Amino acid sequence: MVHESAAVRDGGKAGAGRPGVLDRAVVLVELVAAHEAGIGVREAARQTGIDRSAVSRILAQLEELGWVEQTGERGVYSAGSRLFSLVAVLRDRDSLWNAARPILQDIVDRYNETCYLAVRQHHRLVFREKIDCDQPIRYVLELGKPVRLTTGAAGTAILCGMPAGEVELVFAEGLDRHTPNSIVDVGEYRETLERDRKLGYSVSRGRWVRNGAGVATPFFDASGTCAGSITLSMPGDRLELLPVDKVGQAILDAGRQLSRRLGYLGTWGE
Repeated sequence: MVHESAAVRDGGKAGAGRPGVLDRAVVLVELVAAHEAGIGVREAARQTGIDRSAVSRILAQLEELGWVEQTGERGVYSAGSRLFSLVAVLRDRDSLWNAARPILQDIVDRYNETCYLAVRQHHRLVFREKIDCDQPIRYVLELGKPVRLTTGAAGTAILCGMPAGEVELVFAEGLDRHTPNSIVDVGEYRETLERDRKLGYSVSRGRWVRNGAGVATPFFDASGTCAGSITLSMPGDRLELLPVDKVGQAILDAGRQLSRRLGYLGTWGE
């Protein structure tokens, strides 16, 4: 679900002289970008709360400008060439990804599993980039969608790198059961974090998605703040075929490399 802007909730009234249609257009571009297979006008109206006729009109205008396009079924919109061009330009300027890409590529080359770069957004994380393996069956995580830190390995690793007080604020939001393996007891989660901090990495076996597994470690910026995590992701049965302690050490080393590239002078995991 894409959250609508204040202008949309207020019926299109925008502050500071901005026309409401601009706020709506941004919401719709974000919504279309989040749906790889495209989204129809009716569903876009339902998810955003924007009037269906306005959705149709704005998407038609965005199509003329190249920001969205209709592919396949008429009335279903997906990202357009202009949006992809903008993303490509911004990606080339992304200093974090430029620093992380060769580090993640090395992990993928060693283990032939998909490696993700997750960034922290307050009490959420977003899988921002990835390097795919060439395995025919993969455990795929959705890029760009905020998820709670208390889900799988990526979030647990970030919690390990956060101050205890902040971690307790996250716990105060509650723990969700996604699978039978999910940790829903705060005391057990604290014990897990204590153990993982000593290891320097976190392992999740089906805690977020059944038969999904991950090994993750946090990375830090120059201020010493945990900025995200590096996660090796795979189906659970393939994790059991790997030397988990060696994989964990490799991921930990990758996190240290990225942290140093970002100016971190601390000694996480040592």
